[in-house]
Amino acid sequence: MKRWLFLLFFGHSLIVAAQLSVKTGVVYDSVPIPGTDKETYALYLPKSFEASQLSPIVLIFEPAARGRIGVEAFIEVSETYGYILVCSNDSKNGPYNRNFDIANRLFTHIFSRFNVYENQIYVAGFSGGSRLATAIACLAENITGVIACGAGFSHLPAHKPTAQNFSYVGLCGNRDMNYSEMVGVNTYLQKLNFNHTMITYDGDHSWPPKEQLLTAFHWLETQGHLKGNKTLPEAELYKSFSYHYNLAADAEKNGRLLEAMEHYVRIVKTYGSLYNIDSIQKNVLELHKRKKYNSNLKALSTAFEKELILSKKLIERFEKDLKNPAKAKLSWWDKELQKLDKYTSTGSEMKKMVARVKNKVFASAYSRNNPMLYRSNDDQRKFCSAICKLIYPAFGN
Repeated sequence: MKRWLFLLFFGHSLIVAAQLSVKTGVVYDSVPIPGTDKETYALYLPKSFEASQLSPIVLIFEPAARGRIGVEAFIEVSETYGYILVCSNDSKNGPYNRNFDIANRLFTHIFSRFNVYENQIYVAGFSGGSRLATAIACLAENITGVIACGAGFSHLPAHKPTAQNFSYVGLCGNRDMNYSEMVGVNTYLQKLNFNHTMITYDGDHSWPPKEQLLTAFHWLETQGHLKGNKTLPEAELYKSFSYHYNLAADAEKNGRLLEAMEHYVRIVKTYGSLYNIDSIQKNVLELHKRKKYNSNLKALSTAFEKELILSKKLIERFEKDLKNPAKAKLSWWDKELQKLDKYTSTGSEMKKMVARVKNKVFASAYSRNNPMLYRSNDDQRKFCSAICKLIYPAFGN
């Protein structure tokens, strides 16, 4: 589709950088892209940045084109590992071809301005930006890794990983409407034996906390070392190993057994060739036998099953009402949402499930007011706004 353009532009990643007029350690909101119709991007250069030296880079896609927000999420990562951060102020939820064109113009400019390691080019995104970042990685051949936050793949087959040409780390809150989707992405990539990991945490549909993103890059940096893209000192490798182990141990100590298992499995797969991990493998086996772990796993599975049923019911009704919003009965919605709330008293996993279902319906209604995605009429927009307000009464205030 747009593959040859991405390849061409990434081929220029070693062009000598132009003289810079920006300071390090500062977020720049709107850096113009020469030769475009007012397209801009947010930029952050780490304090260790040297224009004459090669740097790794993270190209970020924010679903609402809020470049500063996208960049600010990764500042601790930038300062820890020296990444240049770039986020478009023009790419947003909408047609892929439009976003590909915007990305190509941005990449052309960035790779002609900065000295970038060819084997340390990462793309990241949240929600629709996550789907876009993965699509770009699938269409290009020079992407080292994807940081996919809060959403999986687009609906187009060409945007879905099938071959092993980059590392993939998915991050998602357990109250995110796309949580079950991201669990499915993890299963899909496991079957492909794709180089990937999944990081889940207590959160909703928003950019991950900086601690989670730092965890992702500890993993990605180790992958870069294992692949030979860079050489990490032994002290840095052990620091990364210890970081992941401490997360696992803390989760287990505090009864978050599903989270502990996630961390332990990541350690076994990532650091097994570097360190003796017999004791950690033993922890994994023992966790599998623990009654509480299996009870938690069953509760999560039950919540997923109920989520599928309730989501299907509410989304189908939403689509039906959207076709004829004048006949839509908000009283029906109010009653169903009250029934949904009753599940919050049946366990923590059900409480998270309710949040995910509500977020799913809210996102469906909210997105219908996006002219880049849908051509909704006035009645449809009013109906969608009413649904949003029923779910979150503070909406629009």
